[in-house]
Amino acid sequence: MRPSSVLILAMLALSVICSLFHWPIWPAAVLAWLATLRLFRQLPRTSRRQAGVLFGCGVALWLAALVRGTPYSLLHALTINQSLVMMFAGVSFLTMATPQAKGDTHQIGSRLGTMLGAHLFGAAINLSVVFLFGERMQHEGRLTRSQALLVGRGFTAAAAWSPFFVAMGVALTYAPGLNYVGLVPWGILAAILLLSLNYLDIARLKQPFVGYPIEKSALLMPCLLAIVVIGLHLTWPDLSIPLIIAMVSPLFSFLLMPKDNRRQRMHHQFTQGLQRLAPQFALFLGAGVISSGLAALLASFPDGLDLPLDHFGHWQAWFSLGLIVVVSFTGIHPLIGIATLAPLVAPLNPDPTLLGLLFLMSWALGTGSSPLSGSNLAICVRYQIAVRDMLHWNLPYAIVGWLCCGLVFGLHAALS
Repeated sequence: MRPSSVLILAMLALSVICSLFHWPIWPAAVLAWLATLRLFRQLPRTSRRQAGVLFGCGVALWLAALVRGTPYSLLHALTINQSLVMMFAGVSFLTMATPQAKGDTHQIGSRLGTMLGAHLFGAAINLSVVFLFGERMQHEGRLTRSQALLVGRGFTAAAAWSPFFVAMGVALTYAPGLNYVGLVPWGILAAILLLSLNYLDIARLKQPFVGYPIEKSALLMPCLLAIVVIGLHLTWPDLSIPLIIAMVSPLFSFLLMPKDNRRQRMHHQFTQGLQRLAPQFALFLGAGVISSGLAALLASFPDGLDLPLDHFGHWQAWFSLGLIVVVSFTGIHPLIGIATLAPLVAPLNPDPTLLGLLFLMSWALGTGSSPLSGSNLAICVRYQIAVRDMLHWNLPYAIVGWLCCGLVFGLHAALS
């Protein structure tokens, strides 16, 4: 194992131990920062620039807050997103349990089966599903428009409900008091609407389609993982969702890993897989600095800021969703919008479920529609799709998806 991999693995183990015994989390956070700084020069240029801007703005906010005598501790900047980093490190092990593609090339999957398969697999193994499905469906290194959109959008829609998406950890971190079990039905409803919109958008193209064949046994892993996480959370409510996932994911990865190449998969995860978390770590840690800096600065004003709002309800959440999605088309990750918005609306005491739903839908729709999101860029680069084409295809999806999410907000308002 390389030194950075050792640091990340030690960070994961120490984070779980500190969380279980309610010890201070800052030693684990220090390990996460050391691993990220060690790998910083190896990050893609875009990731370095984005993380540098976040960190620089966060430092400026903290300096202003400290000058004004904020009651916040500077240690908060290091630890605010540690649960997300812990969760992401745990989830990364699930790639070891990725099922192998079958060699039967005569089996052709349907549009619906491919989309639902990408959705359910993506709910557990995240971005790996793009390559798992893409490598099976590609022809001469290319995916058709229908294939790319069914897999890309189907995968990202799982962010609206899946506990294994970092989006859920973000929602639980930035929406204090959020109840996971109460949030899931609304997230599933949002995912159903986005999946239906995606399917109808592809069906109208009337193009020949070669999909990914889904077997019932292959759905065992994502369904079993979701049931275990929800069951453990209901049994021990004191255990947070990120903590449960960080503990369950590595265990299930070893249990469900294909038997024929276990050694190779473990070697890849411990030598390369853990180190590839560096871009996400840099984003989460940078977003934590700017979010905590903004919160510290706001706390330094005894009477708070005079915002043009005195209430954050469903209309405001819907407008904020649209704003975050628009900004995501410029390449700014929804996490940054969430981290900036959360401390601004906190003094308004918004409904935690409403706020969590906003964050999840921002992630699902923003990353699913933006041609500059990590998943869509991966599809464009690997399968020879022009970014401008992805932009043209996804603009209508983003607009209508925003309207569909508005229906979820409206129903939540009616039943609240």
